[in-house]
Amino acid sequence: MRSKIFLTVSLFWIVLVGYLVWVNGIVSKGDKSFRWDEWIWFGFIPAIVPYLFYFIWKPEIIKKYLNNNKKNENSDLHK
Repeated sequence: MRSKIFLTVSLFWIVLVGYLVWVNGIVSKGDKSFRWDEWIWFGFIPAIVPYLFYFIWKPEIIKKYLNNNKKNENSDLHK
């Protein structure tokens, strides 16, 4: 349940920053194009970095998850 909340907040952040970058481009007096560099640095990177740090510091959780998936796949093959 907690992972769904974190993923939802991350996706919301990416969409929100994308919208703000788009609006900023429309309102600006000069270039009206979408600023991909702003969206990547202020939207995408802050939403992804916490997961990267979590995977670095908690690798045993990933191992357990992958092992459980392999066990479930093997049990599904034998049915």
